[in-house]
Amino acid sequence: MENNEIKFDNNGELDSANSGLTKELNYYKTKFKKAHRANIILSVFFGIFAVALIVFFVFLFLVLKNIKSNFRGLLGPNYNIASISQMSKENAINLENFTKKLAYIDDVINIMYYYDKDNKKVEDAMFAGYLKALDDKYSEYYPAKEFEEFTEKTTEGVYHGIGCLVTQDAKTKDCIVNLVYEDSPAEKGGVLKDDIFVSINGEYVRGLSVDEIVSKVRGEEGAKRVIEVFRPSLNQNVSLTVYCGKVDIKLVNTDIYENDIGYIDVDEFTGKASKQFKKGMDDLIDKGVKGIIIDLRGNPGGELMTVCEMMDYVIKDRDGRYTLNQKEEVFETGKTLLVYIKEKEEIVDAAYASDRHEIDVPIVILTNQGTASAAELFTECLRDYKKATVVGVRTYGKGVVQTIIPYEDGSAFKFTASEYFPPSGYSIDVKGILPDYSLDYSGDEILYNDDNNIVVYEDDTKYILDKDGGILEEQKIEKATGSEIVENDEKPHVENFKIYDDNNEFVNEDWYLELYDKYDDKQILQALIVLRNEK
Repeated sequence: MENNEIKFDNNGELDSANSGLTKELNYYKTKFKKAHRANIILSVFFGIFAVALIVFFVFLFLVLKNIKSNFRGLLGPNYNIASISQMSKENAINLENFTKKLAYIDDVINIMYYYDKDNKKVEDAMFAGYLKALDDKYSEYYPAKEFEEFTEKTTEGVYHGIGCLVTQDAKTKDCIVNLVYEDSPAEKGGVLKDDIFVSINGEYVRGLSVDEIVSKVRGEEGAKRVIEVFRPSLNQNVSLTVYCGKVDIKLVNTDIYENDIGYIDVDEFTGKASKQFKKGMDDLIDKGVKGIIIDLRGNPGGELMTVCEMMDYVIKDRDGRYTLNQKEEVFETGKTLLVYIKEKEEIVDAAYASDRHEIDVPIVILTNQGTASAAELFTECLRDYKKATVVGVRTYGKGVVQTIIPYEDGSAFKFTASEYFPPSGYSIDVKGILPDYSLDYSGDEILYNDDNNIVVYEDDTKYILDKDGGILEEQKIEKATGSEIVENDEKPHVENFKIYDDNNEFVNEDWYLELYDKYDDKQILQALIVLRNEK
């Protein structure tokens, strides 16, 4: 009988010589090792797969997080984000210390401050202070009421107020009426263009910001506003009574000038501007105009979606000069690029023409130092595609993009998020856009240096001015010269068309002298001359 007893040697190891089960045990031992090895390999595989899956979902989350529908309001209002679930910790404020310090200040004020305090006003001031401390002149905080009024005006083109466009003088800080809307409460109450706000309902307001002035004149329908203005034409103050009402803002106005030249004035690229612009353009084309002047003087900009729709209406769809052979793979080859957006070093978005429409007549765009943001983009985009000639003064120079983030309590905050570029990639910010025909309202030539700063010569002194007219530098010279004017080789100034050049033969012809006497606005006169020759 076979001995099946398992025996071990002196070291406790299996005695293979004396065990009848040796072969069987070795078989199972080998099988176990193979199974164990397979389990290890399988575990490692599933581990790698799990890690890869996690990495994939994290990557997907980050990609989705960075996809932005930026176009509506990047150059102005209306960029909406419902919620922000995760914020970057880089450069974050120490909220623990901040809260502790704030609580201490609040306790002391509550106990010892002589007057009553308005907690909501204090909170709004803190939020406003945060945005102001960024040292970005475009960053701003909107309390709930202000944001509601702001959104009402910019998205609908209708608001309750008196109906005038106000700008602030960079030097005097006076708020000046730049435009009185047709059939508005302001027009009915006697407000005129160039009026300067002095007081509102007895409160002195000279030196206040445009937003502060606007908030004081707005009100519910029928609300009374006693407004005192300084009227330059009379050189005296005038008291006016205006009743707030519903203002339907007309942002685009049209006319027809000499020799069938159409004129279209665009106040802002907001609200209903795109619809009004398209209708105005169609009306002018239907009347058989042979050229069009687009007046963007004093236009502060607006919404990117609006300006893209308006550029698209003018420029043909498939002009691929800026998207063929592009180094940046983000562009769609062969399409008509209108604008692209950059966040730090990365291009994050682009818009293209796609409406199958084109305005096929010569165009002149009028600009001045108040032409800014979306208005600058419109100007340079049309010039990039050789659709327009630019007449006037160097533009403001705002090429950065603001984003507005609303909060759940109805408030919102605005900050600079990126920079936009016209198709050619020219950086508009700070430098602005130099016109093809550089002259001021009175018809005098404007000269610029390499930094796009205005150069003025008076007797033996050369002055370099900033965009607000302030003196940056002054130099004593032996003889005044215009040799520093910048000539762009790609967009040369056409010498024969300059109305300020007395050497041009046409300035002595009867037809020109008749136009010169008729148009006080010499920038419009220069535009008419350009279009007359381009026809």
